[in-house]
Amino acid sequence: MKMKRSGFLRAAYGLAALSLAVATLVPAFRGHASAAQVTTRSIQMSSSNAGATNTTYLISFTTATAAVLKSIVIDFCDNTPIIGDSTCTAPTGFTVGTPTATVTGLPTPGSWTAASANSGRTLTLTYAANATTVNAGTAVTATLTTATNPSTDNHSFYARILTYVNGSGANSAATYAPGSEGTYTDYGGVAMSTGKVINVTARVMESLAFCVYKTACGDDPSLTLGHGTNSILDATTVDTGTAKFSISTNAQTGADVRWKGDTLKSGSNSIAAVNNAGSPGTITAGTANFGLAVTSGGLGSGMSAATAYNGNGNSGASGTFNLITANVTGTYGDLIATLAAPVNSSVTTVTFGATASNTTPAGIYTAAEQLIATGKF
Repeated sequence: MKMKRSGFLRAAYGLAALSLAVATLVPAFRGHASAAQVTTRSIQMSSSNAGATNTTYLISFTTATAAVLKSIVIDFCDNTPIIGDSTCTAPTGFTVGTPTATVTGLPTPGSWTAASANSGRTLTLTYAANATTVNAGTAVTATLTTATNPSTDNHSFYARILTYVNGSGANSAATYAPGSEGTYTDYGGVAMSTGKVINVTARVMESLAFCVYKTACGDDPSLTLGHGTNSILDATTVDTGTAKFSISTNAQTGADVRWKGDTLKSGSNSIAAVNNAGSPGTITAGTANFGLAVTSGGLGSGMSAATAYNGNGNSGASGTFNLITANVTGTYGDLIATLAAPVNSSVTTVTFGATASNTTPAGIYTAAEQLIATGKF
């Protein structure tokens, strides 16, 4: 019996010693036995650029404990978000600035006073009015608009969130220090990171697409003026023919279209140009004239006819035409139409008109006419 009792006592002493050893491994909770971790916590940044100034931080969390809420700490740390860890160094380049406070989600209206602590590392928020109990599960947001991000690209940093029932004195944001937090109500940690800027470059070139054609871009715009079986030009009527040009450009002030060429000629013989000055004139059958008109009915999107070649929709046997020889035969030709702005696709019709007289020498009369587009970038 004595041996059994002695064994029992040794076992009891061993259990007691083990209990003491375990107790020494559990850190003191500093009076936070009722503290609980906030949920749905995050800090949303308006910019992740390293060193960005006047950055807005939207601090959000949901309370875990029903308690009076009088002050809040948001402590930004470079190394750890763990509450109770005495090591909290400011991220390089980071500051909360000179903050003002906007806090939402609380049941009692009132003003909050924002301040910075720990050389700009810590944001403290203090409630100035009499507060009522905030229920557990209350979504709270605080907006900080004066933060300067850490100056290191792609760098993780952290924040510690603590709530207190006091607005001043002990156990409040006013006396908070890492590792000496006092008695707080709720707590939680958040991780954030800067991100390196993605610089996107895209090159858009100046563009001008111009096509002169008969029916579809790419075909031959050449035409024959005349009538009857053999397409003869004579004194009985004014014969006409059309060509088209299309233009697309991103020139911000549009484009000009000019006509360069000459009147109809056969060797040393020619059919006189209409050769009006400021505005087009009528070609009368039998007068031996040649000219061009840009009719209002054939204008493309955004295109305007130059005054001198504006046929006003009347090109034909009784229409108006022009050919200012000095300009059309000049170095750059004569302006016949203009765009005032960029255009995706604009198609315009030009009409050539001619008639011979009873004394016009026989021959094959030709003219090589160019339309030249100039973008105004």
